Amino acid sequence: MKFATSLLRWVYGLFYVYVGGSWFLHQLLDKPWSVPEKNESAQRLVNAMSESGIVDPLIAGTCLVGGLLLFVRRTCPLGIAMLAPLVFGIFIFHVFITGDWIWGSIHFGLLVLLAWLHRSAFRPLWSYGTTRGA
Repeated sequence: MKFATSLLRWVYGLFYVYVGGSWFLHQLLDKPWSVPEKNESAQRLVNAMSESGIVDPLIAGTCLVGGLLLFVRRTCPLGIAMLAPLVFGIFIFHVFITGDWIWGSIHFGLLVLLAWLHRSAFRPLWSYGTTRGA
């Protein structure tokens, strides 16, 4: 089970490191970032966020750092927490805007599975402020 958990962590982390790193590499080389064709409303949303100039680097940075944090078992819960808002946004985007619910569900499901496998690391978040007997 430990091997399967580590493999899932690494594959999930590699995907997000690749996405974040390749965006930064495209910016460094001044090459356009290719985006697959989407429906019209999804394309307008993506264009508006890209033209703002802040959303793309923020997403790429979150992907890169969150993915790198998944590589180390000790920092994996922090990587999960860092990627959670982004992955939830991807899930919502694909389910409600593009209609590609399978792709969004895979991202979200794998993150939920990783969070479940590392649930003991999140336990202090829910028990904060409780006193323990001596």
